Amino acid sequence: MNKLKKVLKIMMNVSFYMIIISLILFAVANMKIKKENNIANIFGVGFLSVQSNSMFGELDDSFEKGDMIFVKLLDESKRENLVVGDIITYYDMSIRAFNTHRIVEINLEEDYIVTQADYNQVSQSQNTAPDQPIKLDQAIAIYDGHVANLGSTLDYVQSPSGFAVVVILPVVIILFYEGFNLFRNIMALNKEKLESKYKDDLKRTHELLEIEKQKMREALINELKQKEESI
Repeated sequence: MNKLKKVLKIMMNVSFYMIIISLILFAVANMKIKKENNIANIFGVGFLSVQSNSMFGELDDSFEKGDMIFVKLLDESKRENLVVGDIITYYDMSIRAFNTHRIVEINLEEDYIVTQADYNQVSQSQNTAPDQPIKLDQAIAIYDGHVANLGSTLDYVQSPSGFAVVVILPVVIILFYEGFNLFRNIMALNKEKLESKYKDDLKRTHELLEIEKQKMREALINELKQKEESI
């Protein structure tokens, strides 16, 4: 039973620290969103909420409004390995927001990429037009998967009120709980030390009493011997 309690306690502690680390990483990732070309990311894997149905479709890499997509940040060498058909994220100055569309043309000699949406939301068809060309170094990240219907949640979490409720508040509660446990453990430890000191003092007192009793017995015996000798 004690072994089971220890295992459960270890599992709870591990879970607690994993939650703390996850919340801290998420907080750090969102703090990075300061510039136009910054995507919230953890160790190079970013996450974005989908704001339109421009990539709606039946393809394996299709996604739609309300989804959350995962992207891998690109460096210079990875940009050179991009191919037609890849889905990339870049900051679109025409809409002043991130855009995630499919590459339809790459020109390394003239250093530009052309992307295009998969779906036309107006005509509700695949009849779309190419986007304005962008420079190769404007490609920030490449699509790496998605989770359906999680984009709205991400939008809320990244808002000031959502960040406070979902990230800051749990951290404060967990830290308060751990602080309370630490205080309780310190009090229990102090109590244990006091009890141990009390037992040691009591034992020492008993030992001193026994010594005094022995001295009194010896003194009494000596006194009786002296009286017997004087008779």
